[in-house]
Amino acid sequence: MISSAYQRCFNKLFLSVITLLVVTYIPNSAAATNYPQVMAALIDLGDEASRDYEVDQSLLFGDRFSKLYFGGFEGKGLEFAVGQADQQAMLEIELGFSVLINAAVNSEPKVTIQHHWETLKEKLIDAPMIENQDAGFWNIAVQSLLILLREGVEALLVVAALVAYLRKAGASDKVPFIWAGVVAALMASVVTAWALQSLIANSGAAKEALEGGTMLVAAVLLSYVSFWLFSRRELQQWQGFIHNKLGTAVSGGSLLTIVSVAFFAVYREGAETILFYQALVADVEGNIEPVMTGFALATGLLVGVYLLIFQLSVHLPLKQFFTGTACLLYILAVIFAGKSVLELQISGWLSSTYVDWLPTLNWLGIFPTFESTLLQLLFIFIPFAAYWIYKTKNQVSKFEGVESL
Repeated sequence: MISSAYQRCFNKLFLSVITLLVVTYIPNSAAATNYPQVMAALIDLGDEASRDYEVDQSLLFGDRFSKLYFGGFEGKGLEFAVGQADQQAMLEIELGFSVLINAAVNSEPKVTIQHHWETLKEKLIDAPMIENQDAGFWNIAVQSLLILLREGVEALLVVAALVAYLRKAGASDKVPFIWAGVVAALMASVVTAWALQSLIANSGAAKEALEGGTMLVAAVLLSYVSFWLFSRRELQQWQGFIHNKLGTAVSGGSLLTIVSVAFFAVYREGAETILFYQALVADVEGNIEPVMTGFALATGLLVGVYLLIFQLSVHLPLKQFFTGTACLLYILAVIFAGKSVLELQISGWLSSTYVDWLPTLNWLGIFPTFESTLLQLLFIFIPFAAYWIYKTKNQVSKFEGVESL
C-alpha cells in the first residue's frame, strides 16, 4: 500500500513537471516589465476617470474603471507583480476595484466615486512589487515555489483526503479514477490558459468569472461529499462489514461526484497558476533554471504533505477518520464559497457591498463584502440545520415507537 502511494506521488510529480514544460511553450508575447512605470500610468488613468466621472454616464465610466483593472492592473502584469510580493495587498486592490466599478455602474455620486478611487489609489501607491530582471537565483526560485504552493495546497488537501477515504473504505481499485480526474483537470487548465491568452479578447473578466464559477461548483460538491462521508461514519456502530459496504457504495453516481470534486479542486486554480508561471518566465527573460528549481521544490513539499495525510489516515480509527475528513472537506467548501464570490465580484457578475469592519483573510476565504460573508454564513448554517433536522426526526421516530406500544 505504501509503495503504491509513493508511486502515485511520483507519477503526479512527473505530470506536474510536464505541465510546467507545456506552460513554458504556451504562446506569450510578454516581456520583462517595468512595473513601477506601468503602475504610475495606471494611477494617472484612474485620476483622469475619477475627475471626469458623470453620474448620467455611469455605464461608460463603469466600463472605464473595469478596463483599468482588466487591461491595466491584470492585463499589464501588476496583479502578478503585487501578488508575488504581497498576496494580501493584491487581494485588497482587487476588492477595491470591484467596489469602485460597482459604485460607478450603480450611478453613485461623484464624491463617492472619488472617495473609492482615493482609497484604492493609496493601496496602489503603497503596493509592493517584484522586480525580477536583476533578481538572484534563489529570489526567483522562491517566487516560483510560492506560486505552486499558494495555488496547490487546497487542491492537494482535497485530493489526498479523497484518495485516503477510498483506501480506508476498501475501494482502492477506484483510486485511479481520482488521478484520472486530476490529469483531466491539468489538461483542461492548459487548454483554458491557452484560450484565455489567445482566443478571448477580455480574458481578464472571463478568467475571473470562470474561476469564481468553478470554485462555487467545487464548494457545493465538497459540501455534498462532506455530508455523504459524515452520514456513513455512524455505520460502524451496527455494521461489522463496513469496508465492503462502503466499497460497494463508492460506485455510479457517488464515484462520479468524488471524481468531480477532485477535478474541480485542481481545475479551479489551474489556469491561473499556468498564467502566473507564464508571467514569471517572461519576466525573468528566459532564465528558466530558478523557475524550475522552485517548481520542483514546491512539488516535493506538496508530495510530502500528501504522504503525511496518507500516513495519518492509515492509523486513524475509521469513525474518527470519516469525521475528520468530512470536517476538512466542509471547511474547504466554506473557504471556496468565500473566494468564489470575490472572483465573481471582480468579474462584474455580482455586486460588491463593502463592509469596512470585516477583515481580509484569504486563507479562510473571508473578505469584507456583504455578499461573500452571507454565502459563507449560509454554508456554516447548513450543517447545523441538517443536524437539528436529523435529531428532530430521531426524536419523532422514538416518540412514535413508544406510542405504538
